[in-house]
Amino acid sequence: MISTAFPSIPSTARFTSPASPTANRLAGIGPSAAADAAGEMEPGRDEEDEDASAGGAPKGRFLAQRGVKEDDDDAEEDYSGGGSGEDDDDEDEDDDASGVSLGTIGSDAIMLPPGMKNAHVANLLRARKLILVLDLDNTLINSVGFRRFSPTEKANGFTKEIRDDPSRGLFRLEPYRVSTLTKLRPFVHEFLREASGMFEMHVYTLGGRSYARAVVKLLDPDGVYFGERIISFDDSSQPYRKSLDAVVGPSSASATEHAAVVILDDKARVWDGYNDNLIEMEPYLYFASDCRRYGSKAAQSLAERRLDESESDGALAVTLRVLRQVHYCFFSGSVCCGSFSDVRELIRQMRREVLRGCTVVFTGVIPPEVVQPSCHDMWRKAEQLGATCSDDVGPEVTHVVAANPSTSEARWAQEHGKSLVNPRWISAARFRWSKPKEEDFPVKEES
Repeated sequence: MISTAFPSIPSTARFTSPASPTANRLAGIGPSAAADAAGEMEPGRDEEDEDASAGGAPKGRFLAQRGVKEDDDDAEEDYSGGGSGEDDDDEDEDDDASGVSLGTIGSDAIMLPPGMKNAHVANLLRARKLILVLDLDNTLINSVGFRRFSPTEKANGFTKEIRDDPSRGLFRLEPYRVSTLTKLRPFVHEFLREASGMFEMHVYTLGGRSYARAVVKLLDPDGVYFGERIISFDDSSQPYRKSLDAVVGPSSASATEHAAVVILDDKARVWDGYNDNLIEMEPYLYFASDCRRYGSKAAQSLAERRLDESESDGALAVTLRVLRQVHYCFFSGSVCCGSFSDVRELIRQMRREVLRGCTVVFTGVIPPEVVQPSCHDMWRKAEQLGATCSDDVGPEVTHVVAANPSTSEARWAQEHGKSLVNPRWISAARFRWSKPKEEDFPVKEES
């Protein structure tokens, strides 16, 4: 099991005001070990359609009352839709050190930035809540049409006769009079319950509206988490793309509002222009059909192996820890440091802490025809995580990321006692928000 670390965020790039001792000690976040699966489309649309950063917000000011304490899945195939355990003692120490109790600051202590035009978002901030936009398929759930079960899955009881099994998170859905089986991701109910205290939550899926509402009914039967905040393919202004315009209004009037929005989705490509708001999720691929569709390296699906993600250390538990930190840092900075925070900058800084101090060389990973290796996706992701990437080996190199152990760079790493890991090490770091154990990612000879 890979541990999740919470290294410190450098104070120099966190907030505009350097004065607060709280800001200087705010903890950062240091994703589940899995291959970096490439998402093609939101289920719920025809398969033939499968192939079918925001800058910083204007700076504003928050009024800090320092030292004052005052008293929120073919038809069947195409109609699948588109507890924390953390200790708060450290946060309490920081609050006391700054003379401000974050949990007791009244709404009148917050002065909204001048660019804030959305009254609803303004009221959320006064209530110390941000906005959280949640994808459904492969993020919170995994759905499959009944005709897509693999032979092994059928042998394990996944047949057209299967009934709801809430204890396993399995539910039949027929939003278009076509049967699908939906599997809830482990820890999803706990995740939603806790996140709802920090965020106003919205569902945004590229699946159809009927499917979306059916899934949300499973996740939120009483409508307390999402209400009517459900955006589907039918509401999207661009096919197979998502936009925050559908959440907080047209982009021309929402530059500041975007600074208060966090997105959770397993497909970064559908959020073109909003990647700085995005926390990319490790795809939840419970059924074999989606493992094949998204290129999973696993020999068998979780359903085939009769396994599931961990509740306490799975993707949603890790992400909840990240969200807690984003929320805490946002309001600590805004209220205690006297400046307007931006979730995009917080997420960037947290990412940079994951592999900070690592110097990486790639071998056999970036195709030789790539003229500028620094433009390759793997290189770029390593840098986003805070690693320094190098074209050649040398004393400063700490990790060699290799596709096979036979290259000269891989041999050099072994001879010089450097860490030799396969490319999934980078993917695991992205999804776990911590530096994975190198021994869990050995480089093996290609078969």
